[in-house]
Formats: sequence, C-alpha cells, structure tokens
Amino acid sequence: MGCDIHIVLERRELPCGDWIGLYSSDVYQIVGKNLRVKNRDYSFFAEIAGVRGSPGPEGYYAKNLPKDVSALAWHEYMKAPADHHSASHCSADVFCGCWLRMHPNNPGIRTEYALEELLGIYPDEGDFEYRVVFWFDN
Repeated sequence: MGCDIHIVLERRELPCGDWIGLYSSDVYQIVGKNLRVKNRDYSFFAEIAGVRGSPGPEGYYAKNLPKDVSALAWHEYMKAPADHHSASHCSADVFCGCWLRMHPNNPGIRTEYALEELLGIYPDEGDFEYRVVFWFDN
C-alpha cells in the first residue's frame, strides 16, 4: 500500500491576519514548477513528519492540523478524514528546506529561489507569512 502527501499552501497578512488557503495539491498535480507532491517520496515524508521512516536531523514530527487552519485545508482534509493521517504544518521555508536537503543535486532548483521554484511564492510581494499544511493517506 502506498502513501501520498497532500498539501495546502496558506498565506496570511502580517501581523496577524487569518490564514487563507491559496491552493491544494489535490487540485494541482504540480506545485510551483518542480515540487511533484504526488510522488511517493518516502525519504522526504520521513524528513518532514517522521512518516514512513525516522525523522531527519531536525527531528520533525507530525503536529496535527493547526487550530487556525484555512477553510481550504479543512475542506480538503475532511474529504476523507478516516484515510488521512499524520497531519502537520510548518513554514514554507522549513518545508522547502527539508525538500532541498532530500534533493541536494536537483539542477532545476536554486537554493536562494526555493520558495519561488518549489511553491510559487514570491516573498517580496506584500507583507505575508506562508505555511504549508499537509497530511498523508494510505
């Protein structure tokens, strides 16, 4: 049985706006240009949440859905709550950093532009904070 990751990219206006879901990987097969979230990348799953392996050196474990989760993330998660497991969330920077550690030789990704190239985030546009809410299925 395989395990896939599902992500929702969320954004909020600083200093304390509500989280708004920008897109879901269940709607878009490729997030940004290069992050193919439907791939069964068990090394990455272990690194980011301790799923299908031991957590990496940063020691990330699944933290559950955040209490202030966006309506989009809640809607997507509730499509199959009995099948979903190991929900978590982290900043977009942490998410991209984990992905880059697991894929150090990817020629299409420049570390300094990882947010742009992996998630389609342009950090200089507006005063926003970004996070990735994610979970896995069986």
